[in-house]
Amino acid sequence: MKQFAVILAVLIASSATAAELLVEAESFSKRGGWTVDPQFMDVMGSPYLLAHGLGKPVADAEQLVEFPQPGVYRLWVRTKDWVPSHHPGRFQVTIDGRTIDETFGTEGEDWFWHDGKTVEISGDTATIKLHDLTGFDGRCDALFFTTDMDFRPSNEPDSRMAAWRRKLVGIPETPPSIGNFDVLVAGGGVAGCSAALVAARLGLRVALVQNRPVLGGNASSEIDIPPRGLARSVTDEVAGSERAGVIAAEKNIELLLGWHAFRVQKEGARIISVDAKNVSTNKEVRINAPVIIDCTGDGWIGFRAGAEYRMGREGRSEFDEPLAPETADKMTHGCTLYFKTREGDKPTKFPDAPWATVVSRSHVDLRSDHSWEYGHRLDTIKDAEHIRDHLLRAIYGTFATVKRKFPKGAAKFELEQVGYVAARGESRRLVGDHILTENDIRSKRRFPDMVAMGSLVFCLHYPGKKYDFRNEMKLIAVPPYPIPFRCLYSRNIENLMMAGRDVSATHVAFSSVKLMKTGGQLGIATGAAAFLCKKHNTMPRGVYQHHIPELQDIVFERGSYKESLKPSRSRE
Repeated sequence: MKQFAVILAVLIASSATAAELLVEAESFSKRGGWTVDPQFMDVMGSPYLLAHGLGKPVADAEQLVEFPQPGVYRLWVRTKDWVPSHHPGRFQVTIDGRTIDETFGTEGEDWFWHDGKTVEISGDTATIKLHDLTGFDGRCDALFFTTDMDFRPSNEPDSRMAAWRRKLVGIPETPPSIGNFDVLVAGGGVAGCSAALVAARLGLRVALVQNRPVLGGNASSEIDIPPRGLARSVTDEVAGSERAGVIAAEKNIELLLGWHAFRVQKEGARIISVDAKNVSTNKEVRINAPVIIDCTGDGWIGFRAGAEYRMGREGRSEFDEPLAPETADKMTHGCTLYFKTREGDKPTKFPDAPWATVVSRSHVDLRSDHSWEYGHRLDTIKDAEHIRDHLLRAIYGTFATVKRKFPKGAAKFELEQVGYVAARGESRRLVGDHILTENDIRSKRRFPDMVAMGSLVFCLHYPGKKYDFRNEMKLIAVPPYPIPFRCLYSRNIENLMMAGRDVSATHVAFSSVKLMKTGGQLGIATGAAAFLCKKHNTMPRGVYQHHIPELQDIVFERGSYKESLKPSRSRE
């Protein structure tokens, strides 16, 4: 029978063995209005389908699947009731046109396997549909069918669940290699694109792994924050909307778009390969490279490799930073969702959303900007889905209040767009041979290994006092300042570099370095350093110890490297 795009697994060893079938929701070939959301797979275990309809039920997701045999199965659906008091994300499952009695997203649980009771499958195949009931972000991870009526899947998203799912879908423990590269860049934001572009133009074979469907990170069409910071030629090429074409034009870049780097292999203090998973098909591959650049923003590659990192605010005395708190704590910058409203041609209604207005309360300001922020006192990695969901409730609640309080003036108002991909403010900062500090920036400290220039401001974020989803900011202007190469490679993982939000800096210094064009400059430096690692058969620390003048010539496009970073056509 024709192979469908859905992931199936059939384990039938004998007539005494249960028939089992796992259907990964993100692999549905017809998604209707549902969308794949892989943002939280490192925490909850998998990408999933999200019914993000802004209060209007989305079109059904649909997949024809092949069953091991006809018969009676017990159905388990992995889902989440994201506001347990009101169940806004409700949906149904239909099989060959028959709607399952259970309504999913209603059990007041975090991610868990919701018992769908027994279902009868009359033939070898069946059409499964996910039917959204609300348009308010229902979510489905997977559907599991088994003839063992006593079996109950584990709810813990741990290594045992991962192994069980891998076995069901037939994924080998060792993924096939897609070849050897000179450098692997994980993360396709402005920093990652800059690193990949420079390395490729210097002649390296580059693997660029990005777990979103588009490049750009916080500057992408999914979030659309305008990049800020000092201009640099390569960074400007990828900071704008043409970045996809710029990357595609470089024949030395192998772009893995929609792939998530989820595991590393090490020998001693070096990473030797990285495994990546396709967020739609769950196919896995292994990527071998002698140098790795972590541009994931959250330092995921470094974290998996055991790199030293910091998260939170340093105490004032550690680096004598005037802007640091008296005592160290775990507070970080939070996360932001952006949205757009518009005035339509006719009056529209918006559903009552008491589960959202309990968060937004009396708030009625519908201007979308970076002041919509939440999660400062939470863990922006482990609590990322809750943070995103709290912001969704704040936006929906504010809009519902405006529609209710201003029935005439807001009659034609409608939500045009609400982001579901959060702009992450801050999380892990990997530790390098130097940790950039507030005083380094204020004094414009001169570094012999300077490879980039930061600028503009310290931009410190704090939770708002009246509404927990609106921040307060402290902006302090700073002149341009040097950033040393020693902030861009790991102190304890020999072949790991980093660029973007996860570089080696204190919380206060990070608040300036985080600007996307600054991150792009850091990407340029790491891409150039990867080239020197190959040229001189060394590691990043060796580049610092012996090849800084040459690295600076590349980064600042001078001497024999004056034309090296220009597009291939320009060089020709």
